[in-house]
Amino acid sequence: MSRTRCTLSVRGLDCPTEVAILRDALRGMPGVQDLGFDLINGLMTVDFEAGTTSPGEVLRRVTERAHMQASLVGAEEPSAGPEAAASWWSRNGRWASTAGAGIALGVATAIDWLGPRLGLEPGTASRLATAGYALAVVCGGVWLYPRAARALGRLRLDIDVLMGLAILGAILLGQWDEAATVAFLFGLSESLESMSLDRARRAIRQLLEVAPRSAERIGPDGRVERIEAARIAKGDRLLVRAGDTIPSDALILKGRSGVDQKAITGESVPVDRGPGDPVFAGTVNGEGTLEVEATGPVSDSLISRIVAQVREAQAGRAPVERRIGKFAAVYTPAVVAISLLVILAPPLWTWAASGAWPAGLVWHDWFYKGLVILVIACPCALVIATPVAVVSGLAAAARGGVLIKGGEFLEEIGRLRALAFDKTGTLTLGRPDVVEVVSASGPTDGDRDEVLRIAAALGDRGGHVLGKAIARHARDLRLDVPPADDYRAIPGKGALGTVGSVEYHLGSHRYIDEAGLCRPGFHDELDEAEKAAGTSVAVTASSGPLGWIRLADRPRPEAAEVIAQLRGLGLRTVMLTGDNARTAAAMASQLGVGEQRAGLLPADKVSAITDLASTHGPTGMVGDGVNDAPALAAAAVSVSLGGISSGAAIETADIILMADDLGRLPWLIRLSRSTLAVIRQNIILALATKAMVLILAVLGMANLWMAIAADVGTTLVVVANSLRLLRTRG
Repeated sequence: MSRTRCTLSVRGLDCPTEVAILRDALRGMPGVQDLGFDLINGLMTVDFEAGTTSPGEVLRRVTERAHMQASLVGAEEPSAGPEAAASWWSRNGRWASTAGAGIALGVATAIDWLGPRLGLEPGTASRLATAGYALAVVCGGVWLYPRAARALGRLRLDIDVLMGLAILGAILLGQWDEAATVAFLFGLSESLESMSLDRARRAIRQLLEVAPRSAERIGPDGRVERIEAARIAKGDRLLVRAGDTIPSDALILKGRSGVDQKAITGESVPVDRGPGDPVFAGTVNGEGTLEVEATGPVSDSLISRIVAQVREAQAGRAPVERRIGKFAAVYTPAVVAISLLVILAPPLWTWAASGAWPAGLVWHDWFYKGLVILVIACPCALVIATPVAVVSGLAAAARGGVLIKGGEFLEEIGRLRALAFDKTGTLTLGRPDVVEVVSASGPTDGDRDEVLRIAAALGDRGGHVLGKAIARHARDLRLDVPPADDYRAIPGKGALGTVGSVEYHLGSHRYIDEAGLCRPGFHDELDEAEKAAGTSVAVTASSGPLGWIRLADRPRPEAAEVIAQLRGLGLRTVMLTGDNARTAAAMASQLGVGEQRAGLLPADKVSAITDLASTHGPTGMVGDGVNDAPALAAAAVSVSLGGISSGAAIETADIILMADDLGRLPWLIRLSRSTLAVIRQNIILALATKAMVLILAVLGMANLWMAIAADVGTTLVVVANSLRLLRTRG
């Protein structure tokens, strides 16, 4: 059977409580293989066997068994979910019921306190106040009681059950004011939590959904019409005015402009683009008007793939989140057990010690303390802050031009102890460039230019990468490159040809030695030159040597600074390359890499990653996303460059640096460590607050409303603390 995925938007999916309800609803459903939850966006992904079940069946199961309003994301046919979700009550009912509970509580409290002063009989005032408190309990529990009943029916303890028991216990104790206060504060906490998460959703969506909703299409007759961006098709000609957002991935047909690619690459400076250059949906056109040809629909654009990857990453759970979830699963029943001990143990101990059954007041006091502890058992503040922090980190990374495929990779890269780099194309630019030109006849610029002109003439005629690099360098210097006649390549050695009736040779030291064109002094100088990094190519005539040209793969401009920053962050850096040891050592020394391993085959790089991990700890690998695939797979985290130009990179690595810029690496590691620090802060705050209220409850210094207020306050603080990550700048 084929494995298929569908995504459901579930109203109210913003807490682990709803996750548990949905898991219970779909447990045992034929064909359902795996579930993923994105609490920030209220999405549930379902992996299922296409021949066994369908998205419609999954949706029906959710609405019938979980009793939650849902709709299929991207479904062509509307379902009942969106219509129900659009109702006034579904959008505002929670706030309305909370407001009703608050008004009833306020009126009842006023009657309770001021009734006799207003001329009411004490008994009448008490009955009216109790009725007001009862109304507050009913209003505040509109959302609570049905969910608590369903949870009890599944024999599962959750926040709804705990709050329901607390309210019921307060009523049994005759403390209607406490019951009403708990119902009101719980409804308020749920509403505030929902509001804070809605704000988080909006903030994260603003970072990711940057593509415009409409575009200007140029018809065959040259007329321009405005259409929905979703209607763009491959081959459409589009007009992009100055300052407009480019609606689709495209190639420029006419015009030149600076394009702000910050939304994809995180680059702060616009890049120059002209005819034939690619541009991407979601990027912003600068000062010039462009006419472009769409390379496909918006759904296939790079920004759409990035958004899909980020949302898929959000639906997964980071290791720290899974650990907290397991802790909460133990924590809640443990606190409930403590609550029962607090209720039963002291009175029974008093009975055992004195032989007299404790008075009702003793049971009343300890039962009340147990109810306070039940409220403290709510793990929401502890659990919800972790996914908010992880998703905020993922969104901040996406805005900074770094695509992370899951929360586990965001966490893992901050824990790395070593980082290995492929050399060619990663630490270097991946192409040979001329780095030195030496003339045998003299040190003047004219002499060196003559050597370069002759070498470029021969290099132009051949197909060798070194010859092409020499010709490119000469033209970059605006030298006049003469034509070469009678060109002949000597495979593996060099080439010869005639320039201005003189025969010249271009090739390796061995080639000119064999041709008898080398001189003793020149031979020694060339031997010395070959000790440097790169490849030296000699230029000779029949009358003797003219000089030599050294070519090397240049390091990326930012590489040395990045290596220095990584060392400052406590990481050991290692360069892995198939090049010879001399070239590898020279490059490692130039960049400041701590260790280099040369002459490696792909399998050797895998062994190197394994060895580094056993020696130093978790080790990541940075490569080009296509080559070095075995080493990337063996690393704790694989990082690829060039996501903006390589679709394969997005499929290969765990993390993609979209701008092809190593400078994002130190920033990413700092972001990861900041995310982990925020999660630790949230956990400590949540646990410390609960421990404090627990101690106060046992000492009789905390009441029900204080416990709920502490939980609400902690939840809002940890969510706000997590959202600080969205402001992280590169």
